[in-house]
Amino acid sequence: MEIRGQPSTEREQVMKIQEQDKWMTPIVRYLKEEQLSDDMNEARKVQIKATRFIIIDDVLHRQGNSLPYLCWANKEEANYVLREIHEGICGNHAGARSLTGKALGVGYYWPTLQKDAYDLVKACDKCLSFVNIQTRPSEPMTPITTSWPFAQ
Repeated sequence: MEIRGQPSTEREQVMKIQEQDKWMTPIVRYLKEEQLSDDMNEARKVQIKATRFIIIDDVLHRQGNSLPYLCWANKEEANYVLREIHEGICGNHAGARSLTGKALGVGYYWPTLQKDAYDLVKACDKCLSFVNIQTRPSEPMTPITTSWPFAQ
C-alpha cells in the first residue's frame, strides 16, 4: 500500500483572471477599472452582478452569504477540481449533489458547477458499474385471465 502525503496532481500556480469567458468580462472590467457599457440596462445588470464578486490578488472571488470567498475557476481548473474530488487520493466516487457541495466547501465556484458535476458522475465508468439497477417493474403486474382456458 502506498501512502501519499499530497494530491496526485499538484497545483503549481494560482489561477489568474482570464477574460476569455464572456459572462465575466464586464464584471472584471467594472471591478478593476469601473468601466460600464454605454447601454443603461446592461450597465445596471453588470452593477447588480458585480456586487457578489470581489478581486483579491488578481483572482476573482464570489462572495457567499454563509460561505467564505469562493475562488472562480475556469473550465480547465473546474474539470481538475471535480476530478480530484471525485476520483483523486481521497475520492469516494460520490454523487453529483455531494460533489457540488464538496467543491463549494473547498472554496471553488463557477456558473455551471452543478451541471459539470452531474456530467462527470454520469460518465464515470467505476460509478456506473456499481449503480443500483431497478429490477422491480414500474407498475404491479396484472394477471390476464381468459374465459375459455386451453380452448382451441
